Amino acid sequence: MAYPTQPAYIVTCAGWEERLKEHPVFDWMTDHEAAFDFGSAKTEPYTNWFTADFTFADPSGASFTGEAAWAKLLETYAPLSAHFHEPFFGVVFENEKGYELFGCAKIFANLLVPGEGDKKTDGKGREWDVEVPGAFHFTYVKEEGAHKGLRLSAEKLYADGLPMVSALLKRGMISGEDLVKKLSA
Repeated sequence: MAYPTQPAYIVTCAGWEERLKEHPVFDWMTDHEAAFDFGSAKTEPYTNWFTADFTFADPSGASFTGEAAWAKLLETYAPLSAHFHEPFFGVVFENEKGYELFGCAKIFANLLVPGEGDKKTDGKGREWDVEVPGAFHFTYVKEEGAHKGLRLSAEKLYADGLPMVSALLKRGMISGEDLVKKLSA
């Protein structure tokens, strides 16, 4: 039996390799990652990179829209003094309004509270407090005047929270009681 198919750009990589920029989505994402992880994206209006009606679904499955989505995304990264997303796999395909990307990345982070422990090393040799495996589903719309003609309209984050929660507990950034309350809510 034949199934309908559509073209897709499928890539395996070891971080933000230059060759990724051959596709417009990865070209945009290279800039976005640099701005979000190391630049001023978190202090600028979110609409510089996202649509006004941007939706964000966190790892619990809760979904937020617009300014609430942006606030929730920032809250997700709030316990971190620094972070870096290092991709290793992605599938991009076109939809009726732009593109979708299903991607996997290692999320490296340093916690706000310093401490001892095993360090994790990214592909550039930098050391981090924690490494979290993550997967993302991004939806982009083509928009004239936007950065490289694209804006992010939706992001779903799938991540194993155990490495992060473990590190937060060890550093005293959350307590076991806090965790139980959060899980019970």
